[in-house]
Amino acid sequence: GVLKIFSRKDTTGQLTGTPVTPYKHQSEAILSILRDKANTLVTTGTSSGKSFCFGIPIVSECLKVREQGLGGIKAIIVYPMNALANSQYEDFAQRLQGSGLKIGLYTGDTKNSPEEARVALKTSTGREEPFDSELLSRDEMQANPPDILMTNYVMLELLLTRFEVRKLFPKDNSHLKILVLDEIHTYSGKKGADVACLIRRLKQRTGTIGKLRCIGTS
Repeated sequence: GVLKIFSRKDTTGQLTGTPVTPYKHQSEAILSILRDKANTLVTTGTSSGKSFCFGIPIVSECLKVREQGLGGIKAIIVYPMNALANSQYEDFAQRLQGSGLKIGLYTGDTKNSPEEARVALKTSTGREEPFDSELLSRDEMQANPPDILMTNYVMLELLLTRFEVRKLFPKDNSHLKILVLDEIHTYSGKKGADVACLIRRLKQRTGTIGKLRCIGTS
């Protein structure tokens, strides 16, 4: 299932169904995350496929947990800027079409209702219909949390404090497995200290201290 999801794209951006062949740094990162269950830092050049380093093990874990009949968020991917999140989200949503997995992008731009979110989808992407993997609105994500949540660190901080989204991060029965911080070099100084505290709070809230696999890319 994972190989089908991470297939090559043609010149028009359509998935070909031909599985990608991971580069050495991707294979090493995937094995570290899945086999060694270790915290992993990926530092490579621009456009070197860092998203596959964490995307492949995340989808593998999500499929495994789903087979056990367990719901809720299994992975959180944190981006420093919404532009990066929007770009990665579109790629992941396309790849997850038909997989049975759900993905949600929760930022300040995310609309509250499904109706508003569909209008925003057409405006931003030109697509009339969402992929079946997408949960477009805050209402949908709060009612039925996605397997993969994409957000930024400011919104993640807010989500941990808002009563109405407590279902996203249950204190008991959380199945959160992986946390990704993309472009981790941007979290320096005071911001870095704030994010470190945020990660500790997330682990405490979800009961994943000593269990959560953290991934940084730079």
